[in-house]
Amino acid sequence: MDFGDILDKWEEQEKNKKKQVQRPAGSGKKLNAPSLLKQEEAAAQVHKKQPQNKQPHINPMELWLRRYGVQDKDKQEEERIKKEESEQHDLIYNMQPEASLDLHGLTRDEAWERLDMFITECKRRGLRKVLLIHGKGNHSQEAPVLESTVRTFVERDHRLGAFGHPSKKDGGKGATWVIIRD
Repeated sequence: MDFGDILDKWEEQEKNKKKQVQRPAGSGKKLNAPSLLKQEEAAAQVHKKQPQNKQPHINPMELWLRRYGVQDKDKQEEERIKKEESEQHDLIYNMQPEASLDLHGLTRDEAWERLDMFITECKRRGLRKVLLIHGKGNHSQEAPVLESTVRTFVERDHRLGAFGHPSKKDGGKGATWVIIRD
């Protein structure tokens, strides 16, 4: 097929198009009916108007997860445990001491013995928090003796946990509260 044949076919198609557009007057139904050309153009426009599905196919499980989310049950359990521990921590730290021991006027060795006996008795009675009154050491020639003795005892004794100084009204730096482990 050469260029001349192609040109002839094209011209023939153009004539057919013109014939379809210029119809003789006739029946009303046929005049209102769309021509073959218009039907093809309408079909092409409808095809163009339909959106191309450019979105990738989404896995139904992924779609469900996006819609309803995921609950991390392990994280929720960890948060619950952490909250309980925090509440217990606050309760213990804010509770008043259940017993106290006054070590004023004792030597280092006497204080150590008394501390050991006192903690043994408190543990036996099931007490959780005790107050050890050692004084600030204002009457000592050198550094406060009993304060360092109490601190060393608390740090070394496996029965004891957290410790700290109470508020000023409860003794301040002259006393130490101690949590007794279960």
